Order: sequence, then structure tokens, then C-alpha cells
Amino acid sequence: MAWYKITIPYKDCGVGGKGQQLQDAFVELFIAHSGQPFTAALCSRDSDDFQNVFYYFSPDAMQIARALIESHMAVPCERPPRPSWENGVIFCAGDNRALDLLWPEDKEGSSRQ
Repeated sequence: MAWYKITIPYKDCGVGGKGQQLQDAFVELFIAHSGQPFTAALCSRDSDDFQNVFYYFSPDAMQIARALIESHMAVPCERPPRPSWENGVIFCAGDNRALDLLWPEDKEGSSRQ
């Protein structure tokens, strides 16, 4: 199953900006679905040149946020690296159990940091 990526210009991702609105909308949907499925998650990462922010939706996020994801012209993408300080991937929203479920090969990784 594919992950989905939405790219938003960095300048539009401040407090109250498009990036924050996207995160808030996903959180509302996640709460409305009682935190199910556990593997519905949203992560983000700044582009290397700081011109864009990439928002990554796990495959199961489509179950609860398909309209939101599609309305932002998301494109299928590879799974991002497991969120950590080292790689700059941020776990923005979802159940913390998703870290071990979506990245099972990294269970001893950075989710405990």
C-alpha cells in the first residue's frame, strides 16, 4: 500500500498557515474516528533547501481522510524514514503505537527518545 505526500511551500507552513490547517484537519478526523485505525498517521519533513514541507500520510490514513488527502493533490510515494531527530522526519499526528507498526524493523529506534 502506498503512502501519500503533499508538498506545501515552506512560507505557507507557519502558525495558522496551510500546513497547520492540514495537520489540524487530519487530527479532527482522527479524533472523530476514535483514533482508529491505529496505523493512520501523518508525518512531515522539511525539504533540504527549506523551500517546501512534505506531509506524509500512511496508507491507512486514506480510510479516514481520503477527501482531505485527495483535495490537496497528494501523490503516492515511498514510506518516509521512521521519525527521528537525526533525519528530520516529524510524527505530527496519530497513535504512538503506529511508530512500531509502520516501522517494525526499527522498534528499538527513536520512538523512545
